[in-house]
Amino acid sequence: MPFFKKRKNLFREIKNAAKPYAKPALHLITSGDWTVFSKMGQMPDVPKSFEWPAWNGKPLAFLMQLKFSEINGDGRLPQLPTSGLLYIFYDEEQGAWGFDPKDKGSWRLLFFEETDALKARRYPKDLGTRYKLKYVEARLIDTYPPVGAGPLDAIVDCNEEREEAYYEFRAAVYEEMPGHHLGGYPDPIQDADMDLECQLVSNGLYCGNESGYEDERAEALAKSRGDWTLLLQTDSDNDTEMMWGDGGSLYFWIRKDDLAARNFDDVWMILQCS
Repeated sequence: MPFFKKRKNLFREIKNAAKPYAKPALHLITSGDWTVFSKMGQMPDVPKSFEWPAWNGKPLAFLMQLKFSEINGDGRLPQLPTSGLLYIFYDEEQGAWGFDPKDKGSWRLLFFEETDALKARRYPKDLGTRYKLKYVEARLIDTYPPVGAGPLDAIVDCNEEREEAYYEFRAAVYEEMPGHHLGGYPDPIQDADMDLECQLVSNGLYCGNESGYEDERAEALAKSRGDWTLLLQTDSDNDTEMMWGDGGSLYFWIRKDDLAARNFDDVWMILQCS
């Protein structure tokens, strides 16, 4: 069988096998509409009550602002709000990667009800990192489980060629654009068990080595790892000059009950890179 025909058949096989496990997500892509609110970088447009978040006495860098009525007003992702404003910040020095309970506070997500009384907030004078502007809009995509996340072991069948094809299949949904997305599955660069890591670290266990996973409390805590869901994956992005480690991503996880209650105070973040 010619190589290209064999490859095409392999992709079709993998797509059919993975389809039952598809999970929808909102892919944040560049918008040509400069009148939208949702954007990455530049200065945030904020309500009067906004206070710039800080960690260890230093202001956090502004990553993005999202208006849910723009990106999910039709309820395409039922678990997300259909209204409200969300602002995302992170430590400009990237000194916290989420495996230490002490990292909490190095990222902040601030939620406000929608209002017309918004004003561009200038950067604090001592904030050095200022990402470039990109207006964004959302398109609905299907995401698929990462390798090592249970059902995919059967799909790739411990076969190097199938595993490589599956990686290509998963990446194709972004159409060669950065993989910023809300909901769906993450695209792990290291460990796929981020829900477990969030559960353990947010409950006080250090996971920078095996100690947290081997702690006597870990087994009981792990039973609730399913409470966590991916809220947002923020990819490295040349357009905005966001670079997480060495070409990595930020993964913001939230408990499902907190998401339903629009409580973004206890979101946990993990940074992974190659």
